Amino acid sequence: MTAPRTRTLWAVVATLRVVTAPLVTAALVAASSAAWAGPTDQDGALALKLFDDGRALFAAGKVAAACDKFEESRRLDPLPGTILNLAVCHEQCGRTASAVAEFRQARALAERDRRDDRIALIDQHLHAIEGKVSSIVIVVGPDADRAGLSVSRDGTAVGRTVWGSRIPMDPGEHVVEASAPDKKPWKATVKVLPDGDVQTVTLSPLEDAAPAPVSVAPPAVEPPPPQPPAPVVPMPGHHGTSTRKTVGLATGAAGIGGVAIGTYFGLLAIQTHGKSAATCTTTPCSPQSVSLNGQAGTQADISTVAFAAGLAALGVGAFLWLGDSGGRGDKPSASVAPSFGPGRGGLDVVGSF
Repeated sequence: MTAPRTRTLWAVVATLRVVTAPLVTAALVAASSAAWAGPTDQDGALALKLFDDGRALFAAGKVAAACDKFEESRRLDPLPGTILNLAVCHEQCGRTASAVAEFRQARALAERDRRDDRIALIDQHLHAIEGKVSSIVIVVGPDADRAGLSVSRDGTAVGRTVWGSRIPMDPGEHVVEASAPDKKPWKATVKVLPDGDVQTVTLSPLEDAAPAPVSVAPPAVEPPPPQPPAPVVPMPGHHGTSTRKTVGLATGAAGIGGVAIGTYFGLLAIQTHGKSAATCTTTPCSPQSVSLNGQAGTQADISTVAFAAGLAALGVGAFLWLGDSGGRGDKPSASVAPSFGPGRGGLDVVGSF
C-alpha cells in the first residue's frame, strides 16, 4: 500500500472515531437511563433535601458526613450534580478509587447534557487523582486453582478474568475470600495504603474439608411386654350377700308379716266373740249375737292360717340364711333362730257358739 493511501485510511479512521465516540457515550447513558425507572416524587424530594444537607456539611468541613448524605441522595435520584459532588467529596476523604469511578460517570452525563464547564472541571480532578488510585492484585496459582473455585473481595465476586489484574480499591482494610466444594474456606485481610499503593494477595491451596459425620440411627428398642393385670384379692372377712341369703331374708320378712297378721286377727276374734256373748241374753241367741259369733269364728280361722304360714316362712328363711353360710365356707352365725313351740305362735279360740 502506498503512503498516500495509508494516510487517507488513517484519516478516515480518525474521523470515524471522532464522530462515533459521542454517539457511543450517549447510547451508554441512554441505556442506563432506560434501565432505571426513575424516583417517585417523594424520593425525589428527599434526594434534594439530602443533597442540600450534604452541601452544608461539606462547607462546614464535615466531609465524611457530607459523603453519606450525597451517597444516599444519589441512591434515591442519581442526578448529575449529585454524582459530581459525591466524587469531589470522596476525593477529599482519600477514597480515590471511588472518586475516579464517580468522576467518569459524571463526565459521561456532562457530555450528554453538553455541559462543557463540568467536563473541564472533571478532567482537572481526574488528571490530579488518577495516578493516586491504590489497588490489589489477587493471584491464584495453578496449585490453588481447581474446579468450582470462587473468589471474592469484600463480598463481591471476582471473576477469573480479573485474577492477576489490578483492582482499584480505596485505602483501608479489605477481605479476600475463596471457597470450593469439599474444601475449607480461605480468608485473608489486606491493608491498602493511599497514594497508589499496590497490595498482592496470593491464594493458598485450599485444605480438604473434614468428612461429614455419618449419622447412625440408634438400634430399635422393642417396648417391654405388657404386664399382666394384678389379681384382685378380696378383703378378708368381707363377702357380698348371696342370692340364697337374699331369698332367705325376704322369706323371713314375709314370715314376720304372717305372724303379725295372725296376732291381729286373733285379738280381733277374741273381741268379736266377747261382743257375741254379751248380746246373747236370750235362748236362742239373737240374730246379732249369732252373726258376731260367726265373724269371730272367721277371724279365728284367718289368725290360725296366718300364724301357720308366718311360722313356716320364718323357718324357711332361717334355713336359707344359715344354710348359705355353711355352703360358702364362712363361719356359722352366732345368732340362734327363734324357736316357736306348739301353741306359742298362734291363738287358740275355745268356745261354744
